[in-house]
Amino acid sequence: MKPASRIANPPQGNHARTKDAWTAFWTDPGQSRCVAGAPDIWHALADHWSAAARSLTPGTRVLDLGCGAGAVARLLLAARSDVEVTGIDFAKIPLTLYPNFELLSETPMESLPFGAQCFDAVVSQFGFEYSRCAETVRELALVLAPGAKLSFLVHHAESSIVATNRSRLRALVALLGLPMRAAFCSGDGVVFNGHLSALRAQHPHDTLIAELARCLPSRLGRTPREKAALWDSIEDALAPERCLAESLDSHCVAPARLEQWLEPLRGLCELQPVAVLREPDGAPIAWRVQGVRRW
Repeated sequence: MKPASRIANPPQGNHARTKDAWTAFWTDPGQSRCVAGAPDIWHALADHWSAAARSLTPGTRVLDLGCGAGAVARLLLAARSDVEVTGIDFAKIPLTLYPNFELLSETPMESLPFGAQCFDAVVSQFGFEYSRCAETVRELALVLAPGAKLSFLVHHAESSIVATNRSRLRALVALLGLPMRAAFCSGDGVVFNGHLSALRAQHPHDTLIAELARCLPSRLGRTPREKAALWDSIEDALAPERCLAESLDSHCVAPARLEQWLEPLRGLCELQPVAVLREPDGAPIAWRVQGVRRW
């Protein structure tokens, strides 16, 4: 579906750092989808979207918010080749060629470039919650046809995805903190190795920390300028990952704030009771938010 003539205003605020981080994430050929390394979670997500596809009627025009590389679109179209999916993402996503799927990069959810009532359904997997939700809902009110179906999977704050992310974020914050930098750049091996040992004890399974603990002590004898430049390069290399980890930590939805978080969507849709998509062991993966656009 081609954008309509309605001109999208640029998003408010400065999202350049986060946009660049997501662009770097999706530029990596290994990132065909989120949670690619967690098969139980991926199978649960795939089953959800296969079921959602079966509920659609032939010719349904679907809008996928925060589509990334198009994993949800592929699942929908694998189950139903007679629908059309338009995916939007505010990052710059590599060109994707897939039948019945159009991907619009660098398109924020808060400013959709489509005409009125263009879509019969809207979906999102770990995307909508990263937006300024009230603004996105106002846009959806314009582009969704009455009776349009809504199906969102939203990061649950108690999921293993979020727990793993928070552990990694704690490791990154400690690693990139001023005490670690000061010890390395000063060449103080006793203090630096002490910081590294403590970090490894706190994060014994973090391969990045293990690799840095292996290679950095041998560089403590370099010149102050060389050490400062090396540490700058480490900070620059890890900045996108830290940015995404901070973003997930702040945008996942905890049970205590679910009802408040749902308020903008309740103004647009008749929502079904919110359920939890779970792993085989019962651990939460995502909030399952589904409903129908009011007539």
